[in-house]
Amino acid sequence: MPFDAAMRAHSDRRTTAGWWRRRRRLAMLTALVVLFASVFVLLSTLYPIRLLRTAVHCASTSSRVVSVQLRCLVSGSVGKDGSVRGVELAVARSDGSYSWAGAAGVADPQGPVPVTADTPIYIASVTKVYIAALVMLLSERKLLALDDPIAKYLPAALVQGIDVYHGHDYSRQVTVRQLVSMTSGIPDYYEEKGPDGKTGFDLFVADPAKPWTPDETINRARTALKPHFAPGHGLYYSDTNYQLLGKIIERVTHTSLADALQRYLLGPLGLRHTWLTGTPEPQGLAAPAHVFDQQLDITKVRSEDYWADGGLVATPTDMIAFMKALKDGRIISAASLRTMQTWHARDGSPTPPIPGTKYGYGLWDLQMSGQTSVLNGVTPSWGATGSTNSFLYYSADRDLYMAGSVNSTSSSLTPFILMGAVMTLFGSK
Repeated sequence: MPFDAAMRAHSDRRTTAGWWRRRRRLAMLTALVVLFASVFVLLSTLYPIRLLRTAVHCASTSSRVVSVQLRCLVSGSVGKDGSVRGVELAVARSDGSYSWAGAAGVADPQGPVPVTADTPIYIASVTKVYIAALVMLLSERKLLALDDPIAKYLPAALVQGIDVYHGHDYSRQVTVRQLVSMTSGIPDYYEEKGPDGKTGFDLFVADPAKPWTPDETINRARTALKPHFAPGHGLYYSDTNYQLLGKIIERVTHTSLADALQRYLLGPLGLRHTWLTGTPEPQGLAAPAHVFDQQLDITKVRSEDYWADGGLVATPTDMIAFMKALKDGRIISAASLRTMQTWHARDGSPTPPIPGTKYGYGLWDLQMSGQTSVLNGVTPSWGATGSTNSFLYYSADRDLYMAGSVNSTSSSLTPFILMGAVMTLFGSK
């Protein structure tokens, strides 16, 4: 083959190969674009992503009236896929210059009954703030001492074997302070799996007709679970601690937990829309909003199986009234509140839904600022969140109280996204 013909043939082959390489690159690029587009579309349908988009939309709406933006946020937080059926939110400045409460969605889908700003909610572990405050109040009144062993107040049969770690029985050494601060090491009857592979919550849901007593939940921790460390040598969030505190409160006040809450907290503060499950509901109030786990209605479980660990029902405005009283020194002294705010990093227990959280006495401390945080709008705040995704927090930077619920166990990020959006709307004080 002549040299020039060979060169043309070689050039043709290079041109053809280049054409195929370009086609492959284009095909790969197209595939990547389609893949990323598909992922984006998929992610955009996820509830937390849609809620973040809603928060951005409401904050940037043409109306700068905060109440309009809050209504936008609440109505946009109802999940179209049924993940969140009803949302309640209340906000207030501590100086009384602003307060707002609103709701969207349904409280009972069977009706359907709409949820309103006055619909009571199961506040779940937000209850622990009330219990911790009551323990501090009883301590101030010398009815108990934080550093006393719990064996001083509880029957031997209830205490025995509750904290046996590495063969040593610490049960009679556990103190009241270690219960309220989650430093006892006692296992969590509610979230930990027993030998049967089920959590306490799983057992509640599996047989909703069976009501669990506080003694039964404590006994589950004793017989089916193992402690995590010797008392005072770590921090582990355990609902069992607060069941034991409920028993101590009853012993030192010589009355039921419900009556003790009413006598020392709810009555003096005028919280007429707050009560403990299993006791008569206040007259004239709507039924509490239904609670869901995914698509399963677990309202019956919530109304019967929770006690000092998470059994209170309240309206968001009542929750804020309680938090204001706690912060302003109308329940306990400023020194006692500072003790409740002795923060410890969460260590050893299941990973919290939000990084940057620490635990005190019934209270969480949120420190989620930073440019890398998707919840950068959530300024340092303290309060509590419950398994129903109820929430009650105070932001000193915003001088703002926030309370409410999405009445769903399946949307753990939602309260924090809501709070971040609210704080963004209000700006610093």
